This record gives sequence, structure tokens and C-alpha cells, in this order.
Amino acid sequence: MKLLYPVKAYFLFFSLLCMVSVKAQVPTSLANGQCDGVVANFNSNDNGFNAPSIYGSIFDSSFYYNAGRGYWTDYMPPLRTAAPGFPRVMSVISPPFTNPNPTGTFNVGFYYIVGNPALDRFQIRIISVTETPAGTVTDVKASSGVQTFSTWSTPQPYVDGVTTPVPDVTPFMGTFQGNICIRLIDPDIVNSATTKFRVEVSYLINEATFAVFDNVSIGPSQVPLPVNFIGLVANRISATKSVDLKWDVTEEIDVEEYQVERSTNGISFTSAGSVPAKGKSIYTYVDNSVPSGTLYYRIKSVDLDKKFKYSGIIRLADDASSSFGTKLFVYPTPTTGDMVIEHKKLNDKAKMAITSLDGRVLKVISPTPGSSHTPVSISNLSPGVYLLKVTDENGYSETIKVIRN
Repeated sequence: MKLLYPVKAYFLFFSLLCMVSVKAQVPTSLANGQCDGVVANFNSNDNGFNAPSIYGSIFDSSFYYNAGRGYWTDYMPPLRTAAPGFPRVMSVISPPFTNPNPTGTFNVGFYYIVGNPALDRFQIRIISVTETPAGTVTDVKASSGVQTFSTWSTPQPYVDGVTTPVPDVTPFMGTFQGNICIRLIDPDIVNSATTKFRVEVSYLINEATFAVFDNVSIGPSQVPLPVNFIGLVANRISATKSVDLKWDVTEEIDVEEYQVERSTNGISFTSAGSVPAKGKSIYTYVDNSVPSGTLYYRIKSVDLDKKFKYSGIIRLADDASSSFGTKLFVYPTPTTGDMVIEHKKLNDKAKMAITSLDGRVLKVISPTPGSSHTPVSISNLSPGVYLLKVTDENGYSETIKVIRN
């Protein structure tokens, strides 16, 4: 990677626009989207996304997955810590997803931080990935064209480093944040059993501030959620006998605080502490008074009007250094309906099936690629004993009993 340098020739900006403005076969129309189902929050891994370098004149630019902050950004110590050059273009490309929207439409949502939402721009392309007897065929099916961030969102002020502690505080981070949610309408988007779709989002930045890409949605709430609704991860700190928790949120509107709750059985929870809400960032909390044994954690977000909602539950085994799963486990058990499936990290072709003891398939779940916790409800099933089987295309198969009270 080269360092970014300021670019004086303004015509370069337009040449960079042309690099990402490839049109689909049929002109795409746009509308406000529905983006309440997040498929990638990047809190614990890159979720299979990638960001190729885009070259222009004397510099190259690209997004970089920042694991410490749980998002994609072009801030990359030690190479990229000074004010970046401009204009510049950066792209992020998703792994293939099954389209959860009707044929002819595709919703795309994401969180951003940029310096000037009225001047900085983005473009979305929907790229089909079709398996044929002759091999895999890819094709651009829809393009939003170049759009300004302020046209499709209501930008809010962003101040970097508002939580404590925050890793890698960035002095040149953009000063506005927001959420894009847009529907691409194009007859070229045709759903089929052999076709999935990649989402490519490009940023076109025109000032010397770093940008952020986070929290990707491709449709409504029935889209499989990530490992937890607000991406909770726990790590045990043996030296201090404490637990370090990290999470972020898909969207933060009128939230007053986040309350950390702990349990020793996964059912009865008590308060362990709280963190005030201060804008989009990685939230952290260190639980210093942890009892011995296996622990369960969840986060309660409390709004200004005192309404609240919970994250999913994660388990930190008594002999584990982190909450990431390594083997198949279900909790709470027995369950009255809602449960969490803990498993090893799975790819996009993994499947979970809940069956009766006589082999009837009652529910099929597609876990989020890269996740290790999957929340599931079986409240519609009658009390009894069921089997949960997890498989992938590499031959992995594991089965466990599930008891519904």
C-alpha cells in the first residue's frame, strides 16, 4: 500500500468517477429502501467482504478492515495516519447473498462516516453470481449511479473517540455520520436457485478526512441477523480476573444508555454496569466483579423515552478466553421458545435444520457467514425433544438435542 497524497488536478476526480460508473444493461431506478435486517456488522471479522485497491495517478486508495473498531475505513496505521489525499475512490465488495427481495428489486443499507455528505458521494452496484454447467458467470445487474450521501440520509455530527477507551483514535476522521437505505429497481435482477448477488459499494471522497463503512443490510427484518443484534463479544482477562465486552449497534437513534447484564445460567440476569450512548462507535465495558464459572451476557439498550430492547445472549464458558464458539451448544436448555445456537464459524453455504425425532424437518436456518452465535425462536413448536443438525458443503456435520418446554 502506498501513502495517500493530495491531488491538485481536479480532472482526476472525474476520471475516478468513471472508473466505478459502469452501467447495468437496463437503466436502474431508485427509491427509499427497507433495511432493518443487518447481514454484516464487522464487529468480530470482515464477514467475507473485500476491498480492492483503486489506482489513480500518483496514489492508490482502498478500505481497510479495522478489527479493533469493527468497521471498514481507510485509516491504516502505520501507513495511513496523516490526512489522506483527495479526491479518491474506495470500494467494498460483499460475498454472494441470496436476494431476500422480490425479483427486480434489491435493498442496500449501510452506515457511513464522511467529511462532507453534500459533496462526498457513493455508488452501489448489484453483481449477479450464477452457477452454470460451464462455470460461474458474473454480471452487473443494477447500478445506483453516483449519489450524494446527504440525498439519501440525514447526516448527524460525529466526534471520534467519544467512548472510553477507544482503540486507534483517529484525528482526521470524518465529522458526519448517517445511514443509507436505498432500493435499486431493475428488471435485470432476476432471482433463481442458481444465482446469488454481490453488493459493491464505492465511496468517492473529496476532502482530507478518513471515511467509514459499516453495518450492511440487504433487506427487511426477515433477513438473517448477525451473531447478535448489536454484535456483542466477550473476552476473559485472566490477569485481572475480569471480562472485557465490546459491541456496536446497527443504528443509534434517541438511545440514552446501554446496560450490561450478566447471568450464571442464561435465564436470570442482573445488572453489571452501564455505558452512556454517545454516537456510533465501538462501545466497551470491563466487568471487574465476575464470579467463577460460565457466564452469560446481554446488552439492554434504553431509549430516551425509557423504551428498551435486548441484544442476543452470548456465553463465556468457564474455561474459554472468549465467547466465540468452537463446538455446537444451545442455551438456555430447556427453552420456552427463544434460544441461541453457539457453533464454530460457518461459511455462507452452511445450514441448520431442526427436526422431530422421526426425521421431519420443521425449521431451516441459514446462519450469517462468519458468525459463531445464531439466535433462533422455536416458540411455534410443541413442547418436546427435537434435533438440531448443522452442516456445510465441506462435510462438516454435528447434531445436538433441543428441549422445548
